[in-house]
Amino acid sequence: MNSEQYDAEIVAEKDAKSDVNKIIWICAGLFGNVIGILVAYIYQPTPPLSRLYNKSDEYQMFYTDTYKAKTRREQTIYALIGLLILIGVYIIFFGYVMISINQIQRLGNR
Repeated sequence: MNSEQYDAEIVAEKDAKSDVNKIIWICAGLFGNVIGILVAYIYQPTPPLSRLYNKSDEYQMFYTDTYKAKTRREQTIYALIGLLILIGVYIIFFGYVMISINQIQRLGNR
């Protein structure tokens, strides 16, 4: 790995991590469920061209590839977090319902 490739990958990972809108992808997982996760995995935004201005072709290639891979990974992670939040809410809700039903049945058996 040459210096230019290494620099492009480091900068692209940092930029991608800061560019991903965490709230949107958590909401995609929360409200879109599995479809939200699929969209997060499939959608690969391209980096802004201003970041690639006056850079060599090799730098642009490494930067773009790394940027897309990192945004895909970050988007998918946050969509999964949204889905896990939804699952947690369901577990708490149904647990509460089951406890309530159990208590009502106990009161009815007295």
